[in-house]
Amino acid sequence: MKFRKKINILLVRLPIYLLLFVLVNKIQLAQSTNDSNIYGKLEIIIYGFQNNEGDCWFAIDNSEFVYESEDSVWIGNILPIKNKEVIVVIDSLQYGEYAIRVFHDENKNGKLDTDFLGIPEEDYGYSNDASGWFGPPSWEKAKFIFNKPEMIIKIEVD
Repeated sequence: MKFRKKINILLVRLPIYLLLFVLVNKIQLAQSTNDSNIYGKLEIIIYGFQNNEGDCWFAIDNSEFVYESEDSVWIGNILPIKNKEVIVVIDSLQYGEYAIRVFHDENKNGKLDTDFLGIPEEDYGYSNDASGWFGPPSWEKAKFIFNKPEMIIKIEVD
């Protein structure tokens, strides 16, 4: 009698177990195909240059570690300035958090020139038009969330 009772209980509970199994698998599948696997187009418009001389040094960072590292960038490029602006288009950028930093290397010496106090003498800018005291703005101030099929970011250098 005990054996028959256990089988009846198992047969009653089996559909519930199967339903739970299917739901858990669907949740795991949804989590594995979340926004981190989606790509979009990012257009960055950098404006406010005083002239077209020199180059624009551009960097986009994908983590706080890379952003705060002085000698590395995630994506970087040296770009010509045309009509006192630079437009960067990244056609296939993975959704996520990013920060952008740029500067105008007007004399093409490969660095952001500063005075004897360390204050920049060449124009620069950050995403969110972020600024900082006694140095670059923090990752938290400069980061933005890229989560749309198409997005435009504007950065003014000054």
